[in-house]
Amino acid sequence: MSTVLDIKNIQTYYGKIQAVKDVNISVKQGEILALLGANGAGKSTILKTISGLVRPSEGSIHFMGEDITRKDAHVIVEKGLIHVPEGRRVFGALTVTENLELGAFTKKSDKVKTHKNIEMVFEMFPRLAERRRQMAGTLSGGEQQMLAIGRALMSEPKLLMLDEPSMGLAPIIVIEIMKIIKRINRENNTTILLVEQNAKAALKLAHRGYVLETGNITLEDSAESLRTNDSVIKAYLGAH
Repeated sequence: MSTVLDIKNIQTYYGKIQAVKDVNISVKQGEILALLGANGAGKSTILKTISGLVRPSEGSIHFMGEDITRKDAHVIVEKGLIHVPEGRRVFGALTVTENLELGAFTKKSDKVKTHKNIEMVFEMFPRLAERRRQMAGTLSGGEQQMLAIGRALMSEPKLLMLDEPSMGLAPIIVIEIMKIIKRINRENNTTILLVEQNAKAALKLAHRGYVLETGNITLEDSAESLRTNDSVIKAYLGAH
């Protein structure tokens, strides 16, 4: 399997506070990679650094073999690296369809493709199809998460980065979201980097995983091995 994303010795600061410390991560073509860690471990900062929202002070980021370390965020999106941020961030005053159309801004000259991709999203998320003319701000939390993922799919990502997609959702909706993530990976052959506090759900879904503690990668292994690792069980899987 070829490497889609290669992060080497990344260090990221907020002012004088170091949030990410000498991190190395590789993501392979077609896999779901889980990034696990407690609140404040630096998971979201890593995604923001990859997507160009935050600049690293040191290190390099290569996507599809190209150095994107200093590229602007909109350029990175155009290359097919799409970030669904924590908290969903849908445009509440716009309809479901208008939110999806905004997700296709990199393909805006191709109206036929945009329409086709909207229909693909509606087929994957029937609830969004039912609410296509509804204001996004009036959707439930689960529906907003579906819309955030659907909007990301509009630009046909080569790598989809999801930041806490299960946060604040009822358990039954979490199961539905996780099934959708698996389907996107399998049917669209989309590589996924998943940041998720629900370690149990993430490790069921992922092929491999990294564990992050206070800005450092402390473990890297197959998802199966991490599920049975004593320290991971104690820290993240709820067993004592």
